[in-house]
Amino acid sequence: MFESQPPFHLFNPKGLQKKNLTNAIQCRIFATAVRNSNFNLIHMKQYAVIHGTMGLQEGYSDTTCEFFLSPIEADKHIDQLLKGFRADDRCVKIVHEDEHVEMYMYYEGDPKDLTPEETDDETFLMEECHSEIIKKVEFEDPYPPHRRGTEHCWLTWNQLDNADAWDYQPLCMSLVARVSSDVMDNDPSVHGLEQLTDFISSVYYRNHAFIDIDDYVMHAFRIPKPKNNDSND
Repeated sequence: MFESQPPFHLFNPKGLQKKNLTNAIQCRIFATAVRNSNFNLIHMKQYAVIHGTMGLQEGYSDTTCEFFLSPIEADKHIDQLLKGFRADDRCVKIVHEDEHVEMYMYYEGDPKDLTPEETDDETFLMEECHSEIIKKVEFEDPYPPHRRGTEHCWLTWNQLDNADAWDYQPLCMSLVARVSSDVMDNDPSVHGLEQLTDFISSVYYRNHAFIDIDDYVMHAFRIPKPKNNDSND
């Protein structure tokens, strides 16, 4: 009994070589297009770790922000920060919430004298301790290939609410325009205009801008561009 014959092209080495060559050319064309466009197939998101005081407690203008290309790197940074708090005898309590971590410290008395009821009382902690927050913020990469110009994008932080100020990452001009409008609506006084002038200067010459007028207290952090980006940083 004869076995069925395989398709003819399996016996055609030239046909197989031609097909492999075509596939190789297609792969090379795709790889070249990806490289030339600076398109990043891996890092479609960025992650920011915000660390600062909660609300307008002492040091509220010193809020910091670190940027990372992966959630693992961001989490490692958070773990390193928390390691420092755990080793600090002045840290009364660390509270892990769903989207952030709160640290309560600098109790005027001896933290060892506090009762479990006191350390579980949020009002007591807020009134008697200095509180800080660590929050990881995830956002879409604001530098896709079609948007990689000379301007930078910014992450905004509402210091009063301990949360993102805006749900998008504006370019420099957009950031300045919106903040200018907000200042004119909230505090067009000499103090407000001085704050605005300092803020605009920081946008174009620094990595961090800060404005503080009445109930409008906001940080803006410049988001770094990918290292393979050819535009100026």
